[in-house]
Amino acid sequence: MRNSCVTRAMATALAIAAAIVVADIQNAARAQARGAAAVPVEFTAFLAKVDAAQIELQNGRAAPFKALWSHADDVTLSGGFGGTIEKGWTAVSSRLDWVGTQFSNGTNRIERVVANVSGDLGYAIQLEHLKYRVPGETADSSRDYRVTIICRREEGQWRLVHRQADSQMTRQSAR
Repeated sequence: MRNSCVTRAMATALAIAAAIVVADIQNAARAQARGAAAVPVEFTAFLAKVDAAQIELQNGRAAPFKALWSHADDVTLSGGFGGTIEKGWTAVSSRLDWVGTQFSNGTNRIERVVANVSGDLGYAIQLEHLKYRVPGETADSSRDYRVTIICRREEGQWRLVHRQADSQMTRQSAR
C-alpha cells in the first residue's frame, strides 16, 4: 500500500513538473516574440525540478529538495516558518530535514512572477500557495508565501544557494 502511494505521489509530482516545463517554455516563446529575453531552457527545467521537489518536501520527504542545493559554506535559507537565517550546508540541510517533518498530504500552486539568468547566476521570484496537513492532525492547513530563490551553476549544474520565504502577503503601513 505504501509503495503504491509513494509511486502515485512521484507520478503526480513528475506530471506537475512536466506541465510546468511546458508552460514555462510557452511563456518563454511568448516573451521572445515580444522581444524580451527568454529564460534559458536549462534554467526553466531546473526550476521545474525545484517545484516538483517542493511537493515532495510538503509530503514529508526532504531528500529530493536537498539534492538540488549547493553544499557550499555560503548557502543560506530564510525559511517561511521564521527563525534565524541558516548559513552553510550543514545548517541548511538540518533545517530542511526539520521542515519535512512539518508537512504531510501537501500540494501547492506556484505563480512565477519572474525568472532570469545572468551568466552563472539565476533567480526566481514567486508566490507559493501551499495546502497540507500537519502530521498527526486531521485538519487541512494552508500557507501563502512570497519567495525569492537564488541559484548558481556549479560544475555545469544549477544549484540552489538561497531561498527566502515570508508570509507578508498584505501591504502594511509603517505605523
